[in-house]
Amino acid sequence: MKSIKHQDLLKFTRQVFIAAGSEEDEAGLVSEYLVRSNLCGVDSHGVIRIPDYIRMVKDGSLRPNVVPKVVSSKGATARIDARLGYGQVSGKMATELAIEKAKKYGTGTVAVFNGNHVGRLAEYTLMAAEEDMIGIMMIKAYGTIVAPWGSRSGLLSTSPISFAFPGKRHPPVVGDFATAASAEGKVRVRYNRGEKVPPGWLLDAKGNPTEDPSDLYKGGSLLTFGQWKGYALNLLMEAAGGALTGAGVLESFTGLNGVLVLAINIAFFSDVDEFKDKVDSMIEQIRALPPAKGVREVLLPGDPESREMAKRMKGGIPIEEKTWDKIAEVARSYGIDVPKAR
Repeated sequence: MKSIKHQDLLKFTRQVFIAAGSEEDEAGLVSEYLVRSNLCGVDSHGVIRIPDYIRMVKDGSLRPNVVPKVVSSKGATARIDARLGYGQVSGKMATELAIEKAKKYGTGTVAVFNGNHVGRLAEYTLMAAEEDMIGIMMIKAYGTIVAPWGSRSGLLSTSPISFAFPGKRHPPVVGDFATAASAEGKVRVRYNRGEKVPPGWLLDAKGNPTEDPSDLYKGGSLLTFGQWKGYALNLLMEAAGGALTGAGVLESFTGLNGVLVLAINIAFFSDVDEFKDKVDSMIEQIRALPPAKGVREVLLPGDPESREMAKRMKGGIPIEEKTWDKIAEVARSYGIDVPKAR
């Protein structure tokens, strides 16, 4: 396992995207979102994605420096054509537009089509929470590696959802998770580390339960989380992130991510301070609960990420050898010096 300071990783990542054709602002945005994901401990959506993104740039399925286009804007709603650009660019633009509309109408809903991988969804929903809003993002993602509950082969995608809402004395409560038992990237991280996956994540190509992460890449499939409940939520992602945005579902899916962003302006529904006080009270009552046997403390969504960020800001970001070797190979192909990782 390698470890690298986040400032060094950020500078290095930015150099790679500039070398791949991105202008400085775009390279900075994409790099910031990827490295911040690693800082939060969400390595599945961090720099492990660099080789994927660069491969897509080279084959033309991802276009640097493309400006997303607002193709329609009606009242509290809008649609954006991402035009095959970086998902981080269109995701940020869509969230900003949803917030802008929510300031005027109370809610803002923006759909994005022709998009690429947006990275960690919490980046966007937290933008809304910082504006005293509730943020929600739903994604119809690429792939057919998730088995509908009760089946033994994949047909759905990992299609994630995120939400965030603010407190007053406490940081926002933020959830961000795949509707599969795991994001594909987390399986990849375990594979690169030579680790097994937990029971209940995967089926092999024959539909048998497995803990070997390599089975996913040999025709296997991911299970939904919470069995029937995760399956039901996955179908909502198909409808909201796929059918509604124009990205399509199942066999009609375009292969490009569909994104639906919602911002709900708290001030249109409640006094903001009163809302935040209620959220704080909820947080404090939950934290005061006695932990179950074998559990140190009762946490809230977002706690593990914020704690991991504090840890990695000081001690560096760990990256498994296989992942680092692939990233280094990409960098060297552009003549970029690879920073030393200890």
